[in-house]
Amino acid sequence: MQFDIGATRIFHCPVCEVDTPHTVKAKKGDMYGIICTNCLGGAVVSGLDLRIYQLKWEEELQAILDSLVEHPLKEDD
Repeated sequence: MQFDIGATRIFHCPVCEVDTPHTVKAKKGDMYGIICTNCLGGAVVSGLDLRIYQLKWEEELQAILDSLVEHPLKEDD
């Protein structure tokens, strides 16, 4: 899987220490230059790291959604 320039992926920002969307700004081989949408800090990461982090984040999000389906929030009476 390759990430196009301008694509956005969730990644743990090494600058602001938050899981935030990062925009792909450059690509060379399997390395990507990404910019944090929270602090505008930049990082260079491998495509493998981006894919692994995205998959972990999607799994966690799916677990949260599944939990909400199994145990829906109830309105206060």
